[in-house]
Amino acid sequence: MLKQAAEIAGIELLTVDWKTLGNIGDFENGTGMPKSLFSEGEEIGAIHYGHIYTRYNLFVDKPIVSVSKKDAEKLKKLRYGDLVIAKTSENVEDVMKTVAYLGYTEAVTGGHSAIFHHHENPKYLSYVLNGANYAIKQKNRLARGVKVIELSTADMEKISIPLPPRSVQDKIVSILDDFNTLINDISNGLPKEVELRQKQYEHYRGKLLNFKKEE
Repeated sequence: MLKQAAEIAGIELLTVDWKTLGNIGDFENGTGMPKSLFSEGEEIGAIHYGHIYTRYNLFVDKPIVSVSKKDAEKLKKLRYGDLVIAKTSENVEDVMKTVAYLGYTEAVTGGHSAIFHHHENPKYLSYVLNGANYAIKQKNRLARGVKVIELSTADMEKISIPLPPRSVQDKIVSILDDFNTLINDISNGLPKEVELRQKQYEHYRGKLLNFKKEE
């Protein structure tokens, strides 16, 4: 833990370039995929936008539902590292919930979701979009709607995030993954200890994901 704290102290002193999502990748809107298409067996993994809220955390390597190969031909394809983003929600807090697809097999997604293709560390981007205050404030400001909250890909493109070198992204991911593992290991422990570790994780996540802008 002391080693990680030292690494965090070094990383948070970095000044990096900030870029909009539109400048570092491309968005693609999903289409279709009602739940009636879900099937069992050796089919094509499918990430449904509803499951982004209810069944996945930040990353997924094996989707929990599948569709037939025939139905998959009509849906938008995912490749390793793509972000799958929920475009609609019942509240502004949940809209733009993001999961990084880390599977090496073919997978698809459908309507009410967007795919973000990029060349950065997918875990770094998922940590930023789901947990960094500056990203959350921007998407909350851009979201539209009353009963159904929506965020278009055109507005997602405007969101600005810090983009350190890939080696720094990898180091940040390694540290946050270690914290997540620690929290999961004690998830059945005393509530007070779990709460303490969660607060510690959120504290260090804030330090790791906040950078000064280059002039």
